[in-house]
Amino acid sequence: MIVVDSNVLAARNLTGVQTSLAEGVEERDPLWIVPPLWRYEFQNILAKAIWARQIAPEDALVAWRKVSDQMAENEHEPSSEKVIELSGRYRITGYDANFIALAMEMGVLCVTEDGELHKKFPGLAVSMADFVEPGRRPGAVRDARVPCRAGKRR
Repeated sequence: MIVVDSNVLAARNLTGVQTSLAEGVEERDPLWIVPPLWRYEFQNILAKAIWARQIAPEDALVAWRKVSDQMAENEHEPSSEKVIELSGRYRITGYDANFIALAMEMGVLCVTEDGELHKKFPGLAVSMADFVEPGRRPGAVRDARVPCRAGKRR
């Protein structure tokens, strides 16, 4: 089980340059969970794709129905307290804090392409490429890598 952000859902369900990578994430761990907020973010992704003429409105509706059916049973509400605490402490949006809080509360990884989240939550927020990396155990939370420093000799 992993938390995926709305852009990962879009990459998996709308044809694009990251679709094959998102398919690799799904192959590695097919149980994706999301906070209910994903709905609004995904609708916004669809709206922007319509405006850019990348997708027809009727195709956007088909994609919406497909993804909302897939994710209906996989929505979990993170605690509001945790969302607000993370947002204030790490200076991230409440939107991002929903995904991170859910991952923390469920004890799973958050797969996202958001570089800021990778930096602020190493070992918890991982990219799709890192998630599908050979040798990584699905759902394993890694600690941040600590650079090794040689001590001064006396």
